[in-house]
Amino acid sequence: MMTKKQKQQMKKILHYGICYIAVPFLLELVIESLSRKSVMGGILYFFDRPVLCLFNTLIIMLTVSVALFFKREVFVYTLVSAIWLIFGVVNFVTLHLRVTPFSAVDITLLESAISVSGHYLNIKNIIMIVIAIVVVFVSMSILYRKAPKHEHRTQKKLILSGIAVALLAGCIFFIRSKSNSVQALATNYTNISEAYENYGFVYCFTNSIIDTGISKPDNYSKESVDDVLNTLNVSTYTTDTGVRPNIIFIQLESFFDVDMVKDLELSKDAIPNFHKLQKSFSNGFLTVPTVGAGTVNTEFEMLTGMSQRDFGTSEYPYKTILRKTAAESICYDLKQLGYASHCVHNNEGTFYGRNKVFKNLGFDTFASMEYMNGLEDNPNGWKKDRVLTGEILKTLDSTQGPDFTLGLSVQSHGKYKGFSVEDAAIRVKKVPESGDKDSYQYYVNQLSEVDEMIGNLVNALEQRNEKTILVLYGDHLPSLDIKKTDLKDSNLYQTQYVIWDNLGLKKISKNLSAYQMYSYVLNKLGIHEGNITKFQQAMKKNTKTYHNDLKMLEYDMLYGEQYAYNGTKPYTETPLQMGTYPVTVTNVERNDRGYLVTGSNFTPYAHLLFNGDEVSTEWVDANHIQILETLEYDQDAANEQETASPAPTQETTSDADADQEEKQKEEEAIPNAFIVQIQTDGGTVLSDSEPLKWEDTSLGKETAK
Repeated sequence: MMTKKQKQQMKKILHYGICYIAVPFLLELVIESLSRKSVMGGILYFFDRPVLCLFNTLIIMLTVSVALFFKREVFVYTLVSAIWLIFGVVNFVTLHLRVTPFSAVDITLLESAISVSGHYLNIKNIIMIVIAIVVVFVSMSILYRKAPKHEHRTQKKLILSGIAVALLAGCIFFIRSKSNSVQALATNYTNISEAYENYGFVYCFTNSIIDTGISKPDNYSKESVDDVLNTLNVSTYTTDTGVRPNIIFIQLESFFDVDMVKDLELSKDAIPNFHKLQKSFSNGFLTVPTVGAGTVNTEFEMLTGMSQRDFGTSEYPYKTILRKTAAESICYDLKQLGYASHCVHNNEGTFYGRNKVFKNLGFDTFASMEYMNGLEDNPNGWKKDRVLTGEILKTLDSTQGPDFTLGLSVQSHGKYKGFSVEDAAIRVKKVPESGDKDSYQYYVNQLSEVDEMIGNLVNALEQRNEKTILVLYGDHLPSLDIKKTDLKDSNLYQTQYVIWDNLGLKKISKNLSAYQMYSYVLNKLGIHEGNITKFQQAMKKNTKTYHNDLKMLEYDMLYGEQYAYNGTKPYTETPLQMGTYPVTVTNVERNDRGYLVTGSNFTPYAHLLFNGDEVSTEWVDANHIQILETLEYDQDAANEQETASPAPTQETTSDADADQEEKQKEEEAIPNAFIVQIQTDGGTVLSDSEPLKWEDTSLGKETAK
């Protein structure tokens, strides 16, 4: 018969066994069930892939075991367990909103996610989320105060805790190095959705935290980089035609040929203009790095010629390396030939941090929706794409020389469920077994309007007396729960592209990856600027060394010693101008409503500052803003400004964003000055006009009298 002390010890062992072994197994089951949207799916995963399930469970065990070292063990244990459960729920919700699962990078995209949440969540959803957050916060606060804590930590317990954690870490390391099923993730995660399904949420999510950037090639050296460049077969390059046409890339949001869906029947063709172009011009399938979401990774590949697969699991280079490092792109390559580079996008300028990233990709101007007039909303609140035609033509008119313009559409973005289409131009007669008829009907009618924009743009370009190449492509398949078996080509990572031109180029049918597109287009013109460009044009994708050599060049430029550029950083950020044309203020005068501001390129996102403070205004048109309050001229501040010594010139720093913010603060501090700022809906200042002093306006002339 056990003594009281023995019973207490057995009870303690049972307690730790449940907490640190049984609960992690249960958490793994719940998380995988949520990931598969089925309890049975989670159970079957345990039996189908026992080693991977054990590996995922050990990761959870290791993280909750951190609680052993804290006095508030119960609180820390519960907190870590709750975090894993919350991640599982977030992944479940994410999979309902898009195809790709939740990863660590999504946390860095929180600002962007909040900005578009209104397109996916209704008021009821938002209220439920807020309530859930409050409940979790209050519960954890109460637990922190009420949960028991160890007043005395014995050295023996700390040692035992350390041994337990070390054993767990050792098991994880052993399985990671010895198990082929676990090791497979290192080379087989290009299909993120399948990776999460095969290897489990916990392992993939953890890997997405640790695995970022491009890993250093084993044979990286100056000699290896030189070998890659020396093997480029220059004889394969096309002859420079000497023609420098305008080059336009239009990335069409969630656009693909719905005729590729096996069991989809429509009342009429959803994209007749796109189909018409396919019959007469070069086209083919385009392999993209994402499905259902992740637009900027396709965008990244199209602009840089680099493969996203060489980066970390589900990484967004826009959120990591491109925030601090300039990289070769089609913009930088064409800049050497006198091109100006522009982007127009009928969505927020801060989305995915484009207003900062584009400086490191060589763009000269970026006109987001905040710089556009005539915007229209579709039923889901996304801006309609018809505005892009005029904005793209505006970029071509903005310079004397040739232009490269990237157009980013947004109208056909998800979500698609829950929106009725009144008097739909296209009726859906039949959908795949896994599809939702209303969702398809909403999507194809949005797609039809995007196709109208394509037709209008091509017609407008045909009427211009300028040589032009227009590349139209889909960034990824829409989030319509499309399965491989629903598609005729069984490939969720393929969209379509077509290349229209008025140069008389020969029609060619060719399948490409997104990172091969821009070099392919430039090769048609005999343009071979830039190492990545030359590499993509000279190397054949089916050669044994293709991907390794491309990775070598990518690593060298972004993370290495720039051996390919003789050790000198090859690219520097450009002074990106927000808006195709800058916002200007030329005059302020009295009118019957108060004061009227005159200038150029005003939009409904324009905010007026006077004396550094925002004043109440009403947008009138592109050239006028009505001030709705009384202005007070500060004579004392004006006198101080006249007698003040000039501010000392500051030395230039390497932090361009900090310099810009400092300049903005100095301009806002100018007394009696008018400044027009363009701001996002969230209040982020994208740009501001040059200050216009009171003395230089019609108001100033009145004061002088």
